[in-house]
Amino acid sequence: MSDEERKLIKWEYGKCALDANPADFGPFQSIVSLWQSKRKGNELPLRRDFEFSDFRGLWGRVAIVNLERDPFNVRFTLWGTKLAEWWGVDYTGKLLGEKAINPEAWKTVEGRYFVEMSERPFIGLIQGHLDQYKRSHRRVVGVDLPLSDGKQVSQVFLIHMELPEGQCFEDLFPNAPIDQFF
Repeated sequence: MSDEERKLIKWEYGKCALDANPADFGPFQSIVSLWQSKRKGNELPLRRDFEFSDFRGLWGRVAIVNLERDPFNVRFTLWGTKLAEWWGVDYTGKLLGEKAINPEAWKTVEGRYFVEMSERPFIGLIQGHLDQYKRSHRRVVGVDLPLSDGKQVSQVFLIHMELPEGQCFEDLFPNAPIDQFF
């Protein structure tokens, strides 16, 4: 992602190894550990490997996207109630960035991130401001966990939390297992 694109949407996307130490994911340690426990060797977990109860304590902060192909697109099949409160929009059934001030910026930047994840899977560790939703006072961090349909990455769990005032990314993730930023 270019510096210009990063400045436009004010988000950063970190790529982490699929077998990164769950303890390094700070507040997301338990969900990353659970996700990793559902993997079979090098295979990604399937959506059906998870139960609603697996997300206790995270309800409202979870989104699920379907990765559509021909053409590639990202569609939200679930957008948690807490996310709707933070973003000021319910993305359930909507395409990536559809409700943002600049939808094309999201398709260009975050769309490429999801293309990369679908081609060479990784755990995503993200952070950003909600400026594109006229909510610049809100900063969020999240973890993105790819899921397979048995052949390819078909869905992604996105779990977010609001970054409290005065706290920074490094406070939550002092040993962030980011191999590189997208």
